[in-house]
Amino acid sequence: MTISRFLLAVVLVAVAGSLLWASQPFVDRAAKGATPAPLPATEAALPAAVRDRLAEFIENEAAGTDAFIALKDGRIVFEYGPTDVPTNLHSVRKSVLSVLFGIAQEKGLVDLGASLAELGIDEPATPLTETEKSATVEMLLQARSGVYLASGAEHQAMKDGRPGRGQFAPGEHYYYNNWDFNVLGAIFEQETGLSIGEALDQWLARPLGMDDFHPSHVIYDRDSTATSYRTYRIHMSARDLARIGLLIQRKGVWGGVQIVPVSWIELSTSPVSEAPTRAYDGYGYLWWLNSERDVIAGDGWGGQYLHIDRNGPYVLVNRQDTGNSRLGYLKFVYPSHADDPLDMYKMHDILSAND
Repeated sequence: MTISRFLLAVVLVAVAGSLLWASQPFVDRAAKGATPAPLPATEAALPAAVRDRLAEFIENEAAGTDAFIALKDGRIVFEYGPTDVPTNLHSVRKSVLSVLFGIAQEKGLVDLGASLAELGIDEPATPLTETEKSATVEMLLQARSGVYLASGAEHQAMKDGRPGRGQFAPGEHYYYNNWDFNVLGAIFEQETGLSIGEALDQWLARPLGMDDFHPSHVIYDRDSTATSYRTYRIHMSARDLARIGLLIQRKGVWGGVQIVPVSWIELSTSPVSEAPTRAYDGYGYLWWLNSERDVIAGDGWGGQYLHIDRNGPYVLVNRQDTGNSRLGYLKFVYPSHADDPLDMYKMHDILSAND
């Protein structure tokens, strides 16, 4: 074999190996855990005109939808696409973690007043100052830690908007900060002795009868930043995410059992900070809020939306599948993708026009 042919063979083997690595699934989407208890469908279907208008909007006008589900008074009134496929929640993971913190606090497993110093939280590569270590768990839940360090899964706007280190004291300033969110995941696991996947399975999936969740659907990654705290990623189906929305709407009650303390629902979904965006105007404890519409929302990159009418009747979930492998992710990102949280309000208005 000539040198040129040998080099070509080496390149082809390397490319094949890279493709195989990039094609490995993040999670086993077929894995099931809890005993499912399917959500009921409405006894009175949507009028054909409303159903057709909603489908038309999703297919021809919305920025991006792979799966969509609408609940009205706890019953399914509309489904579109594969609502049973667990996909990456992206930043909606933070709102789900908020629910877990409420349960953990009720169990006496976490202390919201505990400081980072008391919990032993530090960054070996960029040690926290004594002032930064005074931030509490509650401040992190509010995105007001005052710790401004790089973290995993940050988009460019987060990097560009990060305040200077030491610019604000803990509790003084709201900044949507992945360092806070990722450290909260580590604190939760340290204090409860459970992985996020185990807690989700035991505390939510089983009591709520989720159809598609398995503890292995929570995975972790690191990026090239110097942080010691991993990004946790939760994969969940649209219909299972809708259950969490319904649980919040029902003030933490499911099947007559108080799963999440009502006091936590009220606290975590009340505005702590003004957070004006195109779709929201406030932020609570890992929940987005819209005071005009009285909506509680989880919002994630790539078109992951959970919108909850605080006082009913609707819970809406929109999902885009951002890929179940590195190769799948690249196919989603390139050449482009689109998402718009305002689509949720438009779909809500189509549904409620008939009420």
